[in-house]
Amino acid sequence: MGIAKTLIGAVVTIVELLLSLRFIFKFLAVNTHTPFVAWLYDSTASLVSPFVGILPNLSLGGFVIDFATLFALIVYVSVGYLILQIFPSARSQY
Repeated sequence: MGIAKTLIGAVVTIVELLLSLRFIFKFLAVNTHTPFVAWLYDSTASLVSPFVGILPNLSLGGFVIDFATLFALIVYVSVGYLILQIFPSARSQY
């Protein structure tokens, strides 16, 4: 069970890292023609797509708050936490 828990934790951490970068890049309105940014947006598009349109993006001057990505961050960390709670802890049962 330890390996599965570690693997799930790693996957959730990577997804959260990528979505966090996407949120920051959208907020700062970085250049989407940069190869890394284009790759990041393409890679995370399927993770964010279920949440697109729940709330419109909020523009604050030159900054943008992408609520779809924010919702995705919250949902995926919550689901990851719940999945990890299914596995028994490694503590002794005595």
